[in-house]
Amino acid sequence: MASGRRSAIRPDFGAVLYDRSSLLDAGLIVVVPLVLVGVFALPAGVRGAYVLDYTEPTLVTAYTAHFVHHAEAHLATNLASYAVVVPTAYLLCLFSDRRRLFRAAFVSFLVALPFGLSALNLLFIRRAVTYGFSGVVMGYFGLLTLALFCYVERQTGVDAGERHAPAVFFLGTAVIGAAVAPVTSAGAAVAVAALAVVGLYARGLIGAADPLARLRSGFVGAPPGHLELCTVGTLLFLGYPLIAFPTDPFQGGAVVNLYTHLLGYALGFISAYGFRLFPGR
Repeated sequence: MASGRRSAIRPDFGAVLYDRSSLLDAGLIVVVPLVLVGVFALPAGVRGAYVLDYTEPTLVTAYTAHFVHHAEAHLATNLASYAVVVPTAYLLCLFSDRRRLFRAAFVSFLVALPFGLSALNLLFIRRAVTYGFSGVVMGYFGLLTLALFCYVERQTGVDAGERHAPAVFFLGTAVIGAAVAPVTSAGAAVAVAALAVVGLYARGLIGAADPLARLRSGFVGAPPGHLELCTVGTLLFLGYPLIAFPTDPFQGGAVVNLYTHLLGYALGFISAYGFRLFPGR
């Protein structure tokens, strides 16, 4: 009987998806890969003019560099990352009744995040160029992190409160720190510090009414699709940093900009979290 009541409260996964999704959302998500492929189809000389040269930056290249790729493997990697991160973030927002959050973050990341990433990279002038969409994808990964928190909170009915949402950000930071530990000794220190912060947030949840039991009851017996979405989101949250922050940053004759990836994750989460704090969001 209890399972039946939960199903009545939470309708079929497909029914909710049909009711809440829209062609506008699908169009927004699909247009980005089309733009990236279109830019890649341009002659190499044209693409080269739109990368960001740290010694000669321009306002135009500060934006366009993030949509330029020179190698098929680089483009394919970023397209694949986008294809798993963004739709998952969208579904998590959709089923936690945060579609406005997704739309606001999706558009603002495309408009503003490239400038922010470029500006922060220019704090360290060196003779090099940068390009690629991976930093923006990490912004969407920051959104996914917040969306996963919102989804679990919504499904389980555990009122974790706005102030506990950063706990998942610091948990993700700990995973990133562990991923880059073989590259830099600071990685392990970052992981330990981030886990300590997570512990401080966790103390505030100890007083909640049996949160683990609420977590189980939120998904056991729920209509098919809810637990699966949570599982996919969690696996991405824990696993994608291992791809975005490789132990060997030298890939195919280029260097993976781990700094940009970390900035993208941080700016993505912080801006989405800031939007969530506004009333009615």
